[in-house]
Amino acid sequence: MTLPKPDSLYVHIPFCTHICPYCDFAKVLYRPEWAKAYLKWLKEEAAQRDCGLFSTLFVGGGTPSALSEEELEDLLSFLSKHLKEGGEFSLEANPESLSESKIALLRKYGVNRVSLGAQSSVPASLKTLGRNHDFALVAERVRQLRDAGITNISLDWMYGFPSQSEEDLRQDIDAFLSLKVPHLSAYSLILEPGTSYAVKGVKPLSDDMQQSYFETLRDALAQEGYERYEVSNFALSGYRCRHNLTYWKDLPYIGIGVGAAGYLGESRYTNTRSLGLYLEGRYEEEVEHLDESSLLEDYFLTNLRLTEGFKESDFKQRFGFSFSSRYQERFDRLSSRGLLEQKQGSIRTTSRGLDLLDTVLLELFD
Repeated sequence: MTLPKPDSLYVHIPFCTHICPYCDFAKVLYRPEWAKAYLKWLKEEAAQRDCGLFSTLFVGGGTPSALSEEELEDLLSFLSKHLKEGGEFSLEANPESLSESKIALLRKYGVNRVSLGAQSSVPASLKTLGRNHDFALVAERVRQLRDAGITNISLDWMYGFPSQSEEDLRQDIDAFLSLKVPHLSAYSLILEPGTSYAVKGVKPLSDDMQQSYFETLRDALAQEGYERYEVSNFALSGYRCRHNLTYWKDLPYIGIGVGAAGYLGESRYTNTRSLGLYLEGRYEEEVEHLDESSLLEDYFLTNLRLTEGFKESDFKQRFGFSFSSRYQERFDRLSSRGLLEQKQGSIRTTSRGLDLLDTVLLELFD
């Protein structure tokens, strides 16, 4: 099995101005002295991993926009040198820590895609989610980004959290659609162990209610021309996230920073989640060498998240045998239940199968 050299770079910025009660990502509260030291070691790790040029760069967190203007410019000036011409350069931001001057820096250093943590338009919902902005500020940031020439904008959107009513959901649908951004990511509340919500015993809405909310949301977006191209992601034509497609097509990538992970074809590495260890130059926590079974599971786990699935010819080229030679019986069972389908040389989930992806994967792995 031969895979191309990694063409995507993920950069993790762990700093936040406050900690959201549902978040399980590697993060710490922002302190200037930590941020300055962190950027130094981030560059050291990039050098050790021999980072060259990439078609996609993605700066995530944490909250990358929590960095000061000086720190943000330091980071972006460094990363911009690693972007291929015509590449996608994405950065996550929260509305309250972004500003016109920081947006100017994004423009200056070639950031051409911004993902804003909007989450909801309903004041009570934002308070429940521990957010420190209102939707008017989200709209203002979208306007400022467009004025700066950054039109590839995505909004993160949460649903299915405690106290959310159908009326709240419909208000969110109207508000998010009113901004006419080209990409939306809609996530249900998942209670991860160790988060504030989990410790407090907060309960999300029932699975049935969450599914009902999602179907309402999905149908409303479809009517406005948004394509559901992945389990939780919707885009207007030409605006799929190129970086995330690297993950969902199970292609190699490099990750740097606290808690970041990388995939080099037949091995995966995960960095330490300890800021203290990272600031000592002790980046890597674990390396996993993948056998054929793990590689196959990862391939299905990622590619079947996409509505287009995977091409049978790509599968055979990747693994050296045809999909049907090993999985035909399982495919037939799932197909008879309306969960998987074969179309134009591709294996993909149906709309129902995408909603029941865990069931599909368990039966394929069995």
